[in-house]
Amino acid sequence: MRLYESVILSTLLYSAESWPLTATSLKRLDGVHRRWQRSLLSVSWKDKITNQEVRARTKQHSIASIHSERSLRCLGHMLRMDHQRIPQQALH
Repeated sequence: MRLYESVILSTLLYSAESWPLTATSLKRLDGVHRRWQRSLLSVSWKDKITNQEVRARTKQHSIASIHSERSLRCLGHMLRMDHQRIPQQALH
């Protein structure tokens, strides 16, 4: 799972802190996230295992919560920056 988090999720959510996350893009990201989780567990859709069960087995959060966590982390970094830096100026 650490390899999944470090390679797949970081690639999937690259620079996503600045994305305006719409319902359509959230649905697409969630679908990809579930597909990767199912392939890691070797679970097919024919096995009739719910998404909640897959998420519990992989001990992963939903893509919306992962995105909001990363966005808040980025916001915290920008708030602690010096006022002369461009991201801090863009924020205000």
